[in-house]
Parts: sequence; structure tokens; C-alpha cells
Amino acid sequence: MDAQASSDHPQMKSAVVLRGTAKDGKPGPPIGVVDIGVAEKAYLFRVAVPGVDKESAKLKCSIGVHGRVEIQGEITDRGVLSSSSNVYRMITQQLSPTGPFSVHFNLPGPVDTRFTLANFRQDGILEVMAFKK
Repeated sequence: MDAQASSDHPQMKSAVVLRGTAKDGKPGPPIGVVDIGVAEKAYLFRVAVPGVDKESAKLKCSIGVHGRVEIQGEITDRGVLSSSSNVYRMITQQLSPTGPFSVHFNLPGPVDTRFTLANFRQDGILEVMAFKK
């Protein structure tokens, strides 16, 4: 679906809502950038969540039957500076600040919430396939 076709699609007019550090973040790797794909039997979405530690399990994704997606997480200190005995004063800070965030958006249609496949990639992208109802 090209950009013009997606903007004309009535179900693609929904907004992406950012809260917490996702909204307050500074320039740098943005949190909450969303790609949505549509296939015959499923939707695929990818959401940028840089700074979320894959191992800490501080990321939650829920999908409602009507296609409402809610992603909640927390940006944590990555431990590099906290393990040091030095105290640093940041002179530039372009990464999103630490703290909780949420990203909400709607898929183009209803989904079968029993059938989803999720992958939290090493590059900070949450990739989810949700099967259509």
C-alpha cells in the first residue's frame, strides 16, 4: 500500500498516541515510530523502542479484539555508567530519558487475540504479527 493509498484508507486515519518518556524524548533514536503492514490473513506492526532492555522484560504489548494496540515499557539506565565509580555530568543527551512510556494505536481491523507472534529484535524493534478475525 503506497503512502497515498494508505492516507485514503478510512481505517488508517487513527493516530499514534505517545505518553511518558516516549512523548518527552529528545532528538535521537525515537520511541514509538510505528510501521503497519496488511496481508490477507494478518497484520504486521513494528514499533521502535530503543533503550528498552530486552532481558529485563520491562515491555508489555496488549492487543484488543478491535485492533487496539497498547505497548507499555520502561527506559532504564543501561548499567554502563552506574557500574562506574565516576560521576558524569552529561553535556549532550539525545536519547530518551529513563522512565515509563506507552504507545497506543489502532490496527486497520479486528484481530483474533489468540493468535499473535511477537519478536523483540536486538535492534530495539518490537515486531508483532496479529491474525485477522
